[in-house]
Amino acid sequence: MVAVRPWTEVLWTLIIGIGSLTDVVALPPPSANHLEQLHVHKSPFSPVEDRFTPHDPPLNWYALGDSYTAGPGTGEDYDEDKACARNVGSYAVQLENEFPFNVTDNFEFIACSGYTTADSLVQARDVIKQEWADFMVMTLGGNDIGFEDIAVECLVKAEFFPGDCDVTLAKAKSLLASTGFETNIHAVYDEIFAKMKDDRHYQLYHIFYHRFFNDATEWCNAKTFAIRNPKLTHSLRRTMNNLADALNKRLEEVAANYIRRQQGKASWSQASRLITINPDKLTDEDGKTYGLFDGHRFCEPGVTDLKDPSVWFFGTFSHDSLQKREGSTTKRLAAPEILTQTFHPRTAGFKAIKRVIQESLQKNRPAER
Repeated sequence: MVAVRPWTEVLWTLIIGIGSLTDVVALPPPSANHLEQLHVHKSPFSPVEDRFTPHDPPLNWYALGDSYTAGPGTGEDYDEDKACARNVGSYAVQLENEFPFNVTDNFEFIACSGYTTADSLVQARDVIKQEWADFMVMTLGGNDIGFEDIAVECLVKAEFFPGDCDVTLAKAKSLLASTGFETNIHAVYDEIFAKMKDDRHYQLYHIFYHRFFNDATEWCNAKTFAIRNPKLTHSLRRTMNNLADALNKRLEEVAANYIRRQQGKASWSQASRLITINPDKLTDEDGKTYGLFDGHRFCEPGVTDLKDPSVWFFGTFSHDSLQKREGSTTKRLAAPEILTQTFHPRTAGFKAIKRVIQESLQKNRPAER
């Protein structure tokens, strides 16, 4: 039996290319050994005692920023705010469920799909409570260069619609290089740290973004995400990966410049209170650099389908291993969530991100008492 999709979903199907108008069959969950293959998962995770926080439990923390924290498509809604697409499969909710310390915690999930630095600045001023949080986690910066526009123009827009991938990429690169990009992120940092106690024990963890593709394989050169979409040639895949690398590199520069600005402040004298996590540039137990999603991107060797369950990103009109209700639209594009989730991590990907954050929290909040 063919189910009828909402009219907005049909419209967006036409925009991104002619695809199936029948329900998409949910993919089976990734096999257990996918996580075990990651260097970061060589040893089982265990929570530890919290001997860093200078007060009695609970630990208080926020998860804020954009859709890479909100987790569109990853299971049921976390709360009533469907416009932000905060979902239970997000790394933030998984982190709350497997907290890295043996103490109670209070968690506020305020990330919102589509948020830019301007949105997060307002939220930091108006929503974050004064001197409440012990730490915060966030993703931020991708929407400031129009990353979603780039994905539409370069990867999933039907060829008969107007637009130009090269023009969109050039605009993004210009925004990325601008002083305004750094100034806006620094303003968010300033507001966040102003809301925390001026003490080295209170921290912000800024998580960066991911390469989408294995850009070396041959089988993907003729593939598209839907009929009349651009072909995923070596060149296009490298272009998109290079942009993700450039975004992460720029975010690292922005954070490093901010940390330098804090020199001389007592609360920053022993360790940085701003911790960055680049999931495409991690180091394993043997000192080797790797990407968290290596082996789980689009176009990996040994795979023949862009919707293969081993891929940790949503493709177009694909589903997660967690059951998802229909009908949500997200803040910025008024698009169905099944479209907004495209090129975002699935629950399995967020599980890997959660593990990296668990380890980072334990490393950067070491025992002191």
